[in-house]
Amino acid sequence: MLIPGFGLPEESLQLVVVGLVDSTGTGLFIAGSAIYFTRAAGLSITQVGVGLTIAGLCGLLALTPLGMLADRIGPRPASVLLHFWRSVGFFGFAFVYDFPTFVAVACFSMMPARAVDPINQMFVDRHIGPELRMRVIAAFRVLYNIGFMLGGLLATLAIAIGTRPAFMSIVLGNAVTFAIAGFLLARVPLLADNAPDRPTVRGWPKSLRQGKFLVVSGLHAVVVLHVPMLGIGIPLWATLHTEAPPWIVGPLIVMNTILVILFQVRVSRGTDSREGGARALRRASVALAGCAVLVAFADRLDAVGATVLLIAGMVALTFGELLQVAGGVGVSYDLAPRERQGEYLAVFWLGVAAMYMVGPTLITVGVVEQGSLGWLGLAVLLLVAGFFVRPAAEAASAQIRGAHPVPDPVAETEEKVEHVN
Repeated sequence: MLIPGFGLPEESLQLVVVGLVDSTGTGLFIAGSAIYFTRAAGLSITQVGVGLTIAGLCGLLALTPLGMLADRIGPRPASVLLHFWRSVGFFGFAFVYDFPTFVAVACFSMMPARAVDPINQMFVDRHIGPELRMRVIAAFRVLYNIGFMLGGLLATLAIAIGTRPAFMSIVLGNAVTFAIAGFLLARVPLLADNAPDRPTVRGWPKSLRQGKFLVVSGLHAVVVLHVPMLGIGIPLWATLHTEAPPWIVGPLIVMNTILVILFQVRVSRGTDSREGGARALRRASVALAGCAVLVAFADRLDAVGATVLLIAGMVALTFGELLQVAGGVGVSYDLAPRERQGEYLAVFWLGVAAMYMVGPTLITVGVVEQGSLGWLGLAVLLLVAGFFVRPAAEAASAQIRGAHPVPDPVAETEEKVEHVN
């Protein structure tokens, strides 16, 4: 039996529902966390910013070791562990009343946060196999965006109520959703879990010595700049530098979410190989560069003209986002050796984690504050990154194959026979 609308087996229903549960809590927290930390926990805006930056660095440092852990214990135990770990961490936010405690709890909560995406990729691969994994991830992301909207609405309700219990529900609600997601993941079958016979080698991660693979990770991270473009760059530019009405920002972000829900599965078709993934990333860079160019000239027009350009730019950004997600997953799956899949996927996501730390500053200082030239410079950067993804991925594939040769079953059998004789 297939899941209606996604063409997936019924066994995958529980996995994609995890995305809905997980993202509802995440949307609740992201939309309401700033209010909770400043009004309920009594922290200043500066303390919140500094604390979350330190926590982000902790998540960056923990990413690769947690990916290696998934290789050793399997994606299901690792994923369940990460969800329960995050549940405990967000429950701890309810007891934060000063800056040192906030930093400690934030670091504890953020250490597993960045590892969720690569280990989720590994989980999907072992759950359904190469043929359907891209479709499952696309469906997962559709449900994720629906949950994110629901969480944002719940946060709006909690903020409107304005009482301490309502504020507490923001962090406790997120903790509960992570716990529920962990229990659900523990029951999802791994239908394609042909684990390698050889145990993962201990010691320094081999992936960090694959320079060409790190280049691919960095180029992919440049294309992921659509995240701060959406959340920071376009809202600041629209409200501070154009004649467009300030209220346009909300509908633009809602439009982005709706388009992702409608088109993610369709756009993901044909991206389940290195070639298809690299092609999608190149197209993503073109779409995002087009967005940057459109937004760059929005400050030259009246309110109507600026609004039209911002809408067109958001459509271009959304399709760039859709292509980036599908292309990044396709390329990373192809490059990651199966016996070290968790490690390589985690290192691939290191670039994304670094972007989340550097991206907001790059977009605000390097783009928005530089005016139209800043947006045009961003467009050039995106085009260059997209152009070099394919040759970089091909070079990385050759390097990784040299470091991780695929064992020959016939040769291994002959070796065993000779050993017995």
